[in-house]
Amino acid sequence: MSKYILLSGGAGFVGRWLFEKLSNDGYKVVVIDNLSNGNMTNIISGTEFYQIDISIENSLNELPNYEFDCVIHLAAQASNAISFLDPMLDLQANQISTYNLLNFCRNRNIKRIIYSSSMSAYGQPLELPTPENNQMLPDSFYAVHKLAGEHYCRIFQKEYGVDFTIFRFYTVYGHGQNLANVNQGLLSIYLSYIFNKQPIVVKGSKDRVRDLIHVSDVVNAISMSLNSEVAKNKTYNLGSGESHTIEELINMITNEFGYTTGKYPVIYENGTPGDPFQTKADISKISKELNWKPQISVIDGIKLTIKSYNSK
Repeated sequence: MSKYILLSGGAGFVGRWLFEKLSNDGYKVVVIDNLSNGNMTNIISGTEFYQIDISIENSLNELPNYEFDCVIHLAAQASNAISFLDPMLDLQANQISTYNLLNFCRNRNIKRIIYSSSMSAYGQPLELPTPENNQMLPDSFYAVHKLAGEHYCRIFQKEYGVDFTIFRFYTVYGHGQNLANVNQGLLSIYLSYIFNKQPIVVKGSKDRVRDLIHVSDVVNAISMSLNSEVAKNKTYNLGSGESHTIEELINMITNEFGYTTGKYPVIYENGTPGDPFQTKADISKISKELNWKPQISVIDGIKLTIKSYNSK
């Protein structure tokens, strides 16, 4: 008998990859998305899909009364910068939506949720590589709301028995990101400028450091956690443990397009609020407890991503 999984944000970048992985593993996946950033082109024909805004109370009541084994919550507004433009909208998209989804789990007697949090919840980390027990000092409304979602998970587990696994995503990249959105996704932003034959606009210092993780490694970690008793009520960093400066990343990308290092035009502008200067995940906990390690290096992932976009 197939197991049912409810996937929020399934029309998004990570959601599309995760849907395919879970479907191939034999799960029946029901997708919900409000299409604010997701796209119907990411919904595979035949998918049971519901366009739902989960920030609206009781909006999930229209879902069939399946016995869901797990809810995987990817839906989010996922930009520090955008959260400053409309903090109340970010509150609804992240904090309130997470509460509503947890309450749905409680009401439907769903005993497990997997929640996609963010490394932004650390703020500028006090320790690098950053362990999960690092002090949390969020510097954006987005980060505050993501961290609040983690606390909601903890409370719903304690009071109502909804087990959780929290993944703090680092900078996820890969084929399928929305190249039209230049406010979200580091690699996809830079690629969009190159594909449009425009100078790369960088908001912030070239010396900033980022931990990038390929989307296939992300979905593998989520998939491995599904049937893991060890992962219940745990929080894990989901990064590569490998970090590069912005300048190094731009050089990697432009070199793949045949440009000599430093020859592609780059415009550096002021940074955006809430943007940490350095990120690097300590992945020792997830490696030990789930026997998970990233399989794709950043340079190989960049090559794969560019190849995939160029083949379209």
